Amino acid sequence: MEFNKYQLLYIQTVYDYFRENLQWPTFRQVQRKILPTHRDFRVIEVAKSIDDNPAAHFFQNLDSPVAITLKEIHQLPEAEQELAELVKLIHYSVEKYITEDKDEVRVTSEEISQNLHFDGVTIRKMFQLLGLTTGIIGSSSNSLDYKTWSIGVSDSVIDYQDLKSIDDYFKRRDEITKSYQASRSSQNADSIISQDYDISAFIIKKQIAPEVINAISDPKIKQICAELNNTPDENVLSLAQGLGEALKWTLWYRAQQVGTSMAVSTMKMSRLLDDAINSYYSGNATVKFLKDFKYGFLKTGYDMVRHDPTYIPNSGAVGPAIDALEHILKETFLV
Repeated sequence: MEFNKYQLLYIQTVYDYFRENLQWPTFRQVQRKILPTHRDFRVIEVAKSIDDNPAAHFFQNLDSPVAITLKEIHQLPEAEQELAELVKLIHYSVEKYITEDKDEVRVTSEEISQNLHFDGVTIRKMFQLLGLTTGIIGSSSNSLDYKTWSIGVSDSVIDYQDLKSIDDYFKRRDEITKSYQASRSSQNADSIISQDYDISAFIIKKQIAPEVINAISDPKIKQICAELNNTPDENVLSLAQGLGEALKWTLWYRAQQVGTSMAVSTMKMSRLLDDAINSYYSGNATVKFLKDFKYGFLKTGYDMVRHDPTYIPNSGAVGPAIDALEHILKETFLV
């Protein structure tokens, strides 16, 4: 993978910020750092120009978190130690998955500190670098400062046994990716050939009804839903992202109406979903979707897909989810 001057500057600036602040910057923070010396630098366009960078698959604005991949970070000599430590953590997770007789195997920051002897700074870095991997994490939770965290180890982690290096990880991931893409292409082709379908139907998404959007009293939620309706049908990742944002702010609106101790600066989707399922909604269709979103779509699609274009969800899965979102909007604003 080769990079031009501005692409390397983008990667370097992002990772320098990460190492200094122990969190990823926004696009705006990166652009502010670079713009005084490179006045033609446009951060989002640069990110989208990098091959396989997830920025090209989502709607982005300057206040969005940056998009970066492990392969991009691998270009930086100063990242060598962190990536080697990440490989150790993956190896630990694989071994625990294989040897621990439990339905859900979890790895915590506390045990990593004890068993791998990572210091506090490394602990905070590792969780965020894990978020850029594919096939390692099934679920996760963390404190706001990433000092403590817990991950559910994915079943697919067994494909990464006995890793020797980060390059070995990339090689195996690429092989899995190619196999997955070939299998999905074959299945889609067989499905279309074997059934009498109008192919155009595969790219028609569900629209939120105009009367529902008009009934939304919160301007932010109304705008997100309008943008969701106007997102091109084939841009499945942006649809998934818009769906998640619409749901998050709708649940926050509902929480405020009912009464909550949460502040907007600390609200988490997992907490919002738990409270909504247990207290805020009574409709069967609404509660079913919230549970499906928490235990299925959120876990394997919305949260992870932003790190690897391989796992773009099929548009057929997004349509029913938008339909279910409409039920939630109705119960929130029309009842």
